[in-house]
Amino acid sequence: MNKKDIKAILMSMRTRENDAMINKILGKIDMMDDILLQNAVEQVGGTKEAVREFCEKKVLRKRHNKTEKHKTINDMFFYGMSENNIHLHLPVDLHQMISQKGISGTIDTVNLYLLDAIDRLKALKDASYYKFQGKNGIYMISPLLTGRERKFLEDLDFSTRIYKRKELSNEEFLKENTEAKLATDIFGKEKQVGVASIKFDTISSKEWQEKKRQAVKSFESKGITLNEKKSVEK
Repeated sequence: MNKKDIKAILMSMRTRENDAMINKILGKIDMMDDILLQNAVEQVGGTKEAVREFCEKKVLRKRHNKTEKHKTINDMFFYGMSENNIHLHLPVDLHQMISQKGISGTIDTVNLYLLDAIDRLKALKDASYYKFQGKNGIYMISPLLTGRERKFLEDLDFSTRIYKRKELSNEEFLKENTEAKLATDIFGKEKQVGVASIKFDTISSKEWQEKKRQAVKSFESKGITLNEKKSVEK
């Protein structure tokens, strides 16, 4: 792959929210020596798909770091702190996964990783991780909260809400709603954004743990599993 190919991949990822980041990366590509660039391409996998995945992760990581300090909790989710809660951020760009697994397989995979992320956050909370002191629950922010996703979450005792683009473009509304303001900080104002929240007390109950176990069992019956278990960033 040459510079033109790599720049085409980056430009195809451009959105209003990441425009400045993409331009910065494009500038770095222009300045790179061709041999060094080829070595870098080989290191990430050598294929167009591998380069796209690497670029998507890089842009996503830069966006999260731009808002507030976020840390990874597993291969798909980031977490951060907000008032009395811990918030999870669902990845935005899932094009490659959708092309491989389809929409249903992608939604199931995201939901499985969500349950894994909740397990990891609960473990930190149970271990009295100092940053989680005073945090009462978890909420997820996502521009992908469709009807099917909301049903899955509500069946697991999450409370859900959708913020329309019109609301997220209203400065007065944002001043009065810190949750909506956080959503725009992360995803901008051009997307409808959904939030889902759940309390640690609910997560810790035997009833909820059984619901989670059954959900994981259902995913596994479809061949949906976690690819790897990596250590949590504190």
